[in-house]
Amino acid sequence: MTEHRTATCDIHDQAISYSLGLLEPGEVTTFEAHMKECGVCASEARAFGAVTVGLAQALPEARPHPRVREEVLRRAAPERILVRAGDGAWQTPFPGVDVKQLFVDPATRNVTWMVRMAPGAKYPSHHHAGHEHCYVLEGDLMFSDHTLHAGDYEVASASTDHSITTTASGCLLLIINNERDEVFA
Repeated sequence: MTEHRTATCDIHDQAISYSLGLLEPGEVTTFEAHMKECGVCASEARAFGAVTVGLAQALPEARPHPRVREEVLRRAAPERILVRAGDGAWQTPFPGVDVKQLFVDPATRNVTWMVRMAPGAKYPSHHHAGHEHCYVLEGDLMFSDHTLHAGDYEVASASTDHSITTTASGCLLLIINNERDEVFA
């Protein structure tokens, strides 16, 4: 680009697009390099940038309905997520307890996990911010008042607490809980 003598419609369009963040990354780099050499374009970009900031500051603060956030996140979510058996990394939050995150729903903040517990391992007591779904794939999972075995499913309601859980033979679980759950470690 060459240095301009006056602002044209094309320069206005470029400066407006730049100030609104609508240029592609390569276009931004080219335009910023050009503005270092062209006072007209630099001046136009500053003027439109000031107008953009002024317009944004003039708007009243809006608090959309919570469902708007959920709908935007739902529409932004991928249609399908595939996690293969070897995908992802196992983490060890507690001795003998390994977890692998499979999915997080950004709208509800629910998380799907694989949980693997070694024989005798303990998972701390915790408070549920949302429903907790537990399906035992292998082994046993013991609570203070009952035991789940392979093929058993349990859902714990939101705002409830779970006791410390343990396992005699080890277990593999599919868990869906909420990332706002509170662990009492």
